[in-house]
Amino acid sequence: MRKVLFVLLLLFFFSGFSFPAVNGGIKGKVFDRSKNPIEGVQLTIISMEYPNEQHIVKTNKKGEFIHIGLSPGFYQVKCEKDDFTPMIKKVQVSLLEFTEVEFELNLVEKSEAQKTEPGDKDLRLANKFFQEGNYQQAFESYKDAIAKRPGDPTLYYNLGVTALHLERFEEAAEAFKKMLDLQPDSFSALKKLGEIYGKKKDFQTASQYFARAVAVSSNDPEAYYNLGISLLNTGDLKGAQEAFLKSIACQDSYSDSYYQLGLLYLKQNNRSEAQKAFEKFLQYAPNDAKAPTAKNMLELIKK
Repeated sequence: MRKVLFVLLLLFFFSGFSFPAVNGGIKGKVFDRSKNPIEGVQLTIISMEYPNEQHIVKTNKKGEFIHIGLSPGFYQVKCEKDDFTPMIKKVQVSLLEFTEVEFELNLVEKSEAQKTEPGDKDLRLANKFFQEGNYQQAFESYKDAIAKRPGDPTLYYNLGVTALHLERFEEAAEAFKKMLDLQPDSFSALKKLGEIYGKKKDFQTASQYFARAVAVSSNDPEAYYNLGISLLNTGDLKGAQEAFLKSIACQDSYSDSYYQLGLLYLKQNNRSEAQKAFEKFLQYAPNDAKAPTAKNMLELIKK
């Protein structure tokens, strides 16, 4: 039994998939300085985890908008309409909840109508290349935009994500670290750095970044799961168990955390809790590649 468990405990892995279909949404209102609602405002919702994931909605006559079906995480919401100064806000979406946001837009002064921010052309070009899957050209264009607008943390994040698509991990890490210099509480950058160091098997550093990430945002099950995996690989079994429990507290259906908890409980010879964990795993992920192993473990536990 112990020999089997030792082999199974080597099956630690990082979660690299998107969240299951239990999602949240964003809703809000757009008005002018006199608090009058503005109809027809376009709101572009951009995932900070996957920049090519974008959603567009428009306000109704009451200046209201709503979008559902968003995976938990951080998003940029860009609000724009002709004759008004555009505005961008960063929001966080949680499971089964609506995040509410309001925008107060100002009319564009005639003298400002033709103004553009430095690097805007490069940014638009970079976004276009990224959405087309031309990551090399996107990478170069993001660098050009950064050269003209070095104080924009979002540009470094986009550069880092693009570098990951190119499997240029050192450059990706450098970009995310520069983002953190400008925005130390960036959950997205912290999580990405944790994933990069996890792939490099530097689990000590990975766990530090994931710990910082969950301190910023305590409702991301994947971040807690990856923190648990990092801690497992550093030998901190107690810390790992706590992280997996927090992961399923964020999302009860996060099956991978149940699987790892089952292995940990078996290592502690806590058969009853191990049985519950494996049964939960099979309930939520009956077709997972690890399901046969979980079934075998349940058979051994029940003998």
